[in-house]
Amino acid sequence: MRYIPLATALLLAVSAQHLASAETLLHLSEAAEIQIHPDRLAAGLRVEADGATTAEVQAKVNAGMAAAVDLAKKTPGITASTGGYSVWQVQPAPQASKHWHASQTLDLVGSDGAVVQTLVGTLQAQGVIVQQLGWRLAPETTRKAHAEAMQMALKQLRGRAEDAANALGLAFVSFRLVNLDPSGVAPRAVMMAAPMVSASAAMPIPVAEATDITVDARIEADAVLQPKP
Repeated sequence: MRYIPLATALLLAVSAQHLASAETLLHLSEAAEIQIHPDRLAAGLRVEADGATTAEVQAKVNAGMAAAVDLAKKTPGITASTGGYSVWQVQPAPQASKHWHASQTLDLVGSDGAVVQTLVGTLQAQGVIVQQLGWRLAPETTRKAHAEAMQMALKQLRGRAEDAANALGLAFVSFRLVNLDPSGVAPRAVMMAAPMVSASAAMPIPVAEATDITVDARIEADAVLQPKP
């Protein structure tokens, strides 16, 4: 075992303390973004019905939704999921009889935009109401794009730290307390709202033009700067 003399050990401790006190911490933040072409078209639809009794309106909605889901399942590449189901009594106008209203939502997602648009158009003609229609990114596409943006942000952050160190006559040593995505906001798809109109057999297929979606990444860190040797 090698022993370090007490005087040498004290000198090393003082030198380490001096170096630590000579450090300069520079707080930096950086962001990077990339544009990705969307690969999923999503539609939010709704089946509605009016009638004199709850049984009547629920039967109509159930039948309409069953037909819509069956058609979606028969369409290649389409993922369908049903949503909230509501039944309520409509307040009648003066001298009008009371009636009931029922509604249920249906979400459709597909990678082939033309197929999704055609299916939505067919369902519109059958009485289904379109609430939303817009492009988004698949989860795996979002993760890959975010990782790419993060690498860009890290590279830019290091460049800024080195530039700042040179401007101050110091040397960049390392990063400390690195915080990835400090805002905590995940990339989101931009949905294009479709007009809520009544169905018609002559209704044209809805249009959903794809535009690039921005995926960004943010980073914060303390850059450790020391005097040049």
